Amino acid sequence: MAGTIMDETKAPGAAVTMIKGDYFFLRRWLAYYGAQFGRENLFVLSHGNDPETRRIAEGANVIHVPYDESRTKVEMRRWAIQSAFTSGLLRYYNWVICGDVDEVVLVDPEVAPDLLTYVTSFKPRYTPAVFCPLGIEIIHNPAIEPDPVAEDAPILSRRRLFRLNANYSKPCLTRSPIQFSPGGHSCNIHKRTVDPNLYLVHLRFFDHDTTMARLESRRQMKVLEAATIGSDKPRRSTWEKDGETYERLSKLEPVAETVDFAEFRKLMVEKKREVTPGGHWFFGGGRSKELYRLPERFTGLV
Repeated sequence: MAGTIMDETKAPGAAVTMIKGDYFFLRRWLAYYGAQFGRENLFVLSHGNDPETRRIAEGANVIHVPYDESRTKVEMRRWAIQSAFTSGLLRYYNWVICGDVDEVVLVDPEVAPDLLTYVTSFKPRYTPAVFCPLGIEIIHNPAIEPDPVAEDAPILSRRRLFRLNANYSKPCLTRSPIQFSPGGHSCNIHKRTVDPNLYLVHLRFFDHDTTMARLESRRQMKVLEAATIGSDKPRRSTWEKDGETYERLSKLEPVAETVDFAEFRKLMVEKKREVTPGGHWFFGGGRSKELYRLPERFTGLV
């Protein structure tokens, strides 16, 4: 494309995730990014070579990754392979998104109809190496949004409440080879942009019953891990803490309907903190204490 950063010898864009179970989120992830990039440009690292994952992801690229029942250094291993895979794909794609299966990156529909249209709208000298969308977490308050999410309806048509979370402003949309930190919350590229029109929508708390069931599944996984290494005391997982956090958040009401958070974005950058000398840094700003509501124009996106 003349006048853009796009390399005509490469395909426009791809998306990568790694998964074990989480079939509901996988279906939504495939549907959303399939519409953005084409299903043939989606790459699913199947942790344990699950046949159901292969069935759901038919038409996409499913890669078998062996599963270690003890989950030794699981997050370090997972993000190391996703870093290498993402970087390798950039030999053949202009842009690659890498993230968890319960995350999707949206562009404000008032600004552009899709991600590729947006990232190719920048002039070459102003195109970031890595985009960091603003991290927002969908929070289900059953009293305010009692309707269930239907299989044939967008999640955001039933769930529009959210909180801001700087931890989920991940450097996930890249055109440069990259090394992610565990969790994908940071990377080895210092110059990255907190974009004013992109949002990383984290769906882990989108539905009360689904969240509680997922939490119990993670708890059982910790029990199995403990048994594998010969311990009768499973470690307290972050998901247990997150479950307590969600129960508190799920009772809040939104204070405004907006996605205008210029001050929060500024605070994220001003309070960023380095976690390794000359290496990875994380955004500051923390999490909002309040909930907000997405404007209606977002409701049909995912």
